[in-house]
Amino acid sequence: VAAPSESDLQGDSDPLLSLPGARIGKNGLEREYEEPLRGQAGQSELEVNSVGRVIRELARTEGIPGKDLVTSLDVGLQQFVQQRLSGEFSGAAVVMDIYNGEVLAMVSTPTYDPAAFYRGLTQAEWQQLTSDQYHPLTNKAIAGQFPPGSTFKIATSIAAQRVGVSPSFNVFCPGFYQLGNMRFHCWRKQGHGHLDMPSALQNSCDVYFYELARTIGIDAIAAGARELGLGDMAGLDLPGERPGVIPDRASKKATMGESWHQGETLINGIGQGFVLATPLQLCVMT
Repeated sequence: VAAPSESDLQGDSDPLLSLPGARIGKNGLEREYEEPLRGQAGQSELEVNSVGRVIRELARTEGIPGKDLVTSLDVGLQQFVQQRLSGEFSGAAVVMDIYNGEVLAMVSTPTYDPAAFYRGLTQAEWQQLTSDQYHPLTNKAIAGQFPPGSTFKIATSIAAQRVGVSPSFNVFCPGFYQLGNMRFHCWRKQGHGHLDMPSALQNSCDVYFYELARTIGIDAIAAGARELGLGDMAGLDLPGERPGVIPDRASKKATMGESWHQGETLINGIGQGFVLATPLQLCVMT
């Protein structure tokens, strides 16, 4: 929370905001639910004499208290995750209930002390927050867009089954994948040998997913990924959520004016290249 700015006052006629010491939600849930949490001001109409002494009350409208806000966060779990990430330079975590989608814990680190905004930041403090290379003012859990890496292999495997590829689909991994004069390496230099889809996921075999991606194509991968919630906002009731990026032939043509290449299908099939996702999206996918 912080004092309302001039732009806040222009967009809100609530007389509460003009009172000395008034504070409004500036970020997160406090911003999203500012009006119901604030309630409504009451009003009293008084008759006074020439020296300002109150003669009587002519009319009164009682104020309406702000509503309580109950979140789905598990306090103990939230504290545990926050403590676990506190020693990291930069990171994020999201924990959800798989049955109803409730967010049980959400942490982004490094963070900042919201109370500092209440008391007022010095110029030096603000400069430190805005220049920090780890972006403490950004909630990375919902707004950090990163290459998902091998976690995206889940989406590629489901996309393949969606278009009829059997989980028994077999690929031999010698440690690399040859496409024309280009060689794409597996993380395991000596290779994994013969793999089907479940064992490829268990071993996170890059070669398997290079071949699977080439077999189904980038448009099929993109369609399957979007069905899992990637490339779009989850609609969480927090401001600042970002959509990530799920590329396909049409999007590359529209944004870059270039055609799609087979090698790009391989790279994007394992969650690199143009693919970007937020930790929240990966949690929803999983």
